[in-house]
Amino acid sequence: MNSQTMYRAMLFVFISSFILGGYLLEDLGVKYVSDGGSPLVKIHIYSYVLLFFTVLLTLKKGISKPLGNLKELKSAWLISSLSVSIVVLYGLYRFGTSGMAYLIDTIVSALLAIYILSQLTNEHKDKLLKLVAYLLFINAVIAILEFILGKTLVDVSFSSFSHFRSTALLTHPLNNALITASLALLLLNKTKIPVFIYFTVMLIALFAFGGRGAAGMFLAGFVIMTLPNSMRFFTAGIKMSKLKFALAQAFFLLTLIVIILILTLTPVGERIISKLYIDGSAQARFDVFIILEQLSISEWLLGASASIMNNIEFYIGINVIENYVIGWVVSFGLFGTILLLLSSFLISIKMVWKNDIYMQVSLLVLFAVSLTNNALTTKTPVIMLFFSCLYLVYSRKYKNDVI
Repeated sequence: MNSQTMYRAMLFVFISSFILGGYLLEDLGVKYVSDGGSPLVKIHIYSYVLLFFTVLLTLKKGISKPLGNLKELKSAWLISSLSVSIVVLYGLYRFGTSGMAYLIDTIVSALLAIYILSQLTNEHKDKLLKLVAYLLFINAVIAILEFILGKTLVDVSFSSFSHFRSTALLTHPLNNALITASLALLLLNKTKIPVFIYFTVMLIALFAFGGRGAAGMFLAGFVIMTLPNSMRFFTAGIKMSKLKFALAQAFFLLTLIVIILILTLTPVGERIISKLYIDGSAQARFDVFIILEQLSISEWLLGASASIMNNIEFYIGINVIENYVIGWVVSFGLFGTILLLLSSFLISIKMVWKNDIYMQVSLLVLFAVSLTNNALTTKTPVIMLFFSCLYLVYSRKYKNDVI
């Protein structure tokens, strides 16, 4: 199995993870998130493709050589894979197949993606990184247009928000916000689109999604990432031709005018102002801690009883735990939560450890924004996409090619 074949597989994985969102699948008659239907359709097609090529690759080349291409990430990958496997088995024991598919789509798929990406040549890695960067930009543009028009591209089923929120291609607004905020900082300079335009589109899209926490962390992360260059500009200076500097100034002013027009002539500006306070949605993030007070010692360790899990709304007023760590504690206990945190972040921490500030800040943004919602207890490609992009940046930085 050569790099070209696996490159095409990953091409399909990335495109399908963006285009074939949960709402679109439901509109097409696939019961991906709704009740009923075959358990087989509860797992996304990109997970099946990743699993198929992982098995095929292992059968053709064995396990040692493919794992060898992971190089210094090998041990972290093995620990992560073992951790999530244990939780999946425990979840099947506790709940059966009900509600377990998200572990496959959200976490297992991320580890399989890195396994396959490590087998690609550097040329194919570069192409895939650019692909995701452009897909993210297109998704953000769709979100802004949806918000301006007040209509989503795909029919959606939720109705719990007091204001319109864009859904674009990646289904739920908060899922979109998490993916956009965490990936955008990694991909700012991976396209031919000027960085300032890319950044601005992402920021406006985050408000269109209604992701206040995501927008705040995205801005904070961008400031931290650009601080070294800003300090150098105002102290030592940066060499630049007069023509290039003049064009940069003109481009900046033109873009600024466009932003002002968008904020004043569309609902986006009003939405930004309306989200700068703590409302019921934000309060729900604090109320989830009430659930922990109801757990006994055994439930802390092994997961909440059925009576607590069936009465979440009684305790906090809504039937969703808006914090994935607490959601994991309730479902799998502390032991399972620790294993899921290892499988979700160990390999990414290994990649950013002692690395450049761009990768470190991107991971910090992912972790911080994810704590503001329950996206990681649902079916989302965010970890798969983030792991993939982080690995592609990491491997190309050190010129890691296949062996």
